Amino acid sequence: MTSSKENSMKTNQPGVVLRFQAKPGKGDELFQLCNDLHFTGDPDGPVDWSLNRDDSNPDVMWAFEFYRDQESFDRHYSNQQLDEPHQRVFDLLADEEGLDPSMRVDVHVAFTS
Repeated sequence: MTSSKENSMKTNQPGVVLRFQAKPGKGDELFQLCNDLHFTGDPDGPVDWSLNRDDSNPDVMWAFEFYRDQESFDRHYSNQQLDEPHQRVFDLLADEEGLDPSMRVDVHVAFTS
């Protein structure tokens, strides 16, 4: 997360909470890829974000991403240039019967520090 007052989160700012379950032993690779994807120069990418390792499973990542505004959020998730990099993320996810390896929940900031 940024510490700049200019980029700090604000009420109603759009975001997403993601949960990814990597294939066994692929957690570090998933984290590195997701980190790298935040530095592609996408002007509509998240302005505040955090990648978090699940304490009970090192192959599980919780990501919190927040976008400048709804228009940036919409453009980011409809940008077809990101389909291939996002597919590389999905290729690292577990493929076990009965396991949902990913979760996405769209959110908006209600309160922030």
